[in-house]
Amino acid sequence: MSVAGKTAIVTGAATGIGAATARLLAARGARVLAVGLQPDSLRQTVAAIEAEGGEAVAFDADVADPAAIEAVAARAQEAFGGTDILVNNAAIYPLGPWHEADADEWDEVFRTNVRGYFLLAKAVRPQMLDRGGGSIVNVASVTFYFGEQLLVSYVASKGAVIGFTRSLAREAGPEGIRVNCIAPGYVYTPMVYARGMEPELREARRKNTLLQTEGTGWDVGNGVVYLASDQSAWVSGIILSIDAGSMAGTVGNTTPPRAFE
Repeated sequence: MSVAGKTAIVTGAATGIGAATARLLAARGARVLAVGLQPDSLRQTVAAIEAEGGEAVAFDADVADPAAIEAVAARAQEAFGGTDILVNNAAIYPLGPWHEADADEWDEVFRTNVRGYFLLAKAVRPQMLDRGGGSIVNVASVTFYFGEQLLVSYVASKGAVIGFTRSLAREAGPEGIRVNCIAPGYVYTPMVYARGMEPELREARRKNTLLQTEGTGWDVGNGVVYLASDQSAWVSGIILSIDAGSMAGTVGNTTPPRAFE
């Protein structure tokens, strides 16, 4: 799955799925603009890419800020001459009862998880057209399919990402721009770890998959690389669940445990 000679923007590249995706794309020949909000971790991602023989540039930006999004596109043009691949991965997910959330929290989630994806795709479109086309990969979540308690705004935003993916794929396809979506399942990342997940919950998540395993950012990143590469040249508008089989049906007829990635 080569992406040699291509330029990729990866948001949320400081840790977890984004960091793994950035490293995997670079390992297969892409030049990567790693975008994120944690400068030290972001530079660790770039340092790892360079140590592995790849090429990457770190860029601090908040995709909830329209001005920052324009700066991301400009930096990709400046550093690498344009963009072939966009991985919209950055996301936030406040936990809590739905009736305790307010409009500001809801809007914050949608600014990052949905509007940021739309605006960044729009910002890099001219660059992709100049290069003869491109691939956009949006990261959603399998929580959209069955809901998730304490994550109403996050789940709603990921449903919006899926709708955005399908509509944009239809509209951008004639321009040579493919648009697809990854829906991760039970992935254990630094963001999940920071929430202090109990060992019992991690075990419940693991048992709720057909493969009885917990995923990592690498598992999801490999799927992104496929959708970004020319090996998926005839693939657009799909939602690829990477979830150890949890979408095949709830294991043991139990309720899916709280707090997916």
